[in-house]
Amino acid sequence: MPSLYVAHDDKLAIVSRLPLEVVGGRGLSFGWGSVLEVTPADKPGDSGPTTGVLYSFGTIFGIIGGVLLLGGVFWGGFFVLAGIAAGGGAVLYGLRRRPGVISAPSLESDRDQHHVLVDDRDRKVFSDAIDLCQRTSETWPALGALIDVPIAEKQLAQALFDLAGALERRQELRDLHAELAEHDGAFELAPRMAKATSALAELDDEVTQRLATLNAVAVAGEELIRDQEIDALAREADETLARLTSAGPAIVADAGSELAERTEAVLRAYRELT
Repeated sequence: MPSLYVAHDDKLAIVSRLPLEVVGGRGLSFGWGSVLEVTPADKPGDSGPTTGVLYSFGTIFGIIGGVLLLGGVFWGGFFVLAGIAAGGGAVLYGLRRRPGVISAPSLESDRDQHHVLVDDRDRKVFSDAIDLCQRTSETWPALGALIDVPIAEKQLAQALFDLAGALERRQELRDLHAELAEHDGAFELAPRMAKATSALAELDDEVTQRLATLNAVAVAGEELIRDQEIDALAREADETLARLTSAGPAIVADAGSELAERTEAVLRAYRELT
């Protein structure tokens, strides 16, 4: 079961310890480590001929059934029902292929389990953090017993949740700072403005530090793998060089050289005779 859920579209990102999903249409999901990302489909899928065929059948069956019923034919009702079913199927098919929307059922009741990012800058920072964490998780198979994967997965998920919390606080503080700045010069607001400015600077430092830590973890794993690859290549090179350069049996005479010597001898003898 995922330790963290991340739902995002082109307007917001929700980071939650509780399940998130896409409802009312098509969605995409991607899991890595103990994180599950969900997002609505970017655009409606190509409906192809299916929808048109269902609508056509629905119309045809409906017309035939209506004519039969008007003519007093009882089983014309079956055509009407078939037409309704075909039309309904076309509608349901279209609904299933349209982009869905993010659903966070526990957002209001368990607000402390969710962080919501709406500012483009903060969502970009969080997206970069996800990339770093994915890079980290990709190194784990090669590190083997050096990493306790279940624990590492939970730690990465917690790091992302904490970063999202800092970003959420920063965006709220940024909004307050901008609102206070609109009344620059108001004596009563000056202390609040100073406090907001200081707090915003501290949050900027915190976000920068958290990103730096995640980057350091990713780079450390990648460098360790690179060191392992270099060590393996060095051992292979030593073995190959030892095999190819060690003293061995006398070099076997070159058959081509022997042929060249015999040919020259034959030519000399021929010239002497002529």
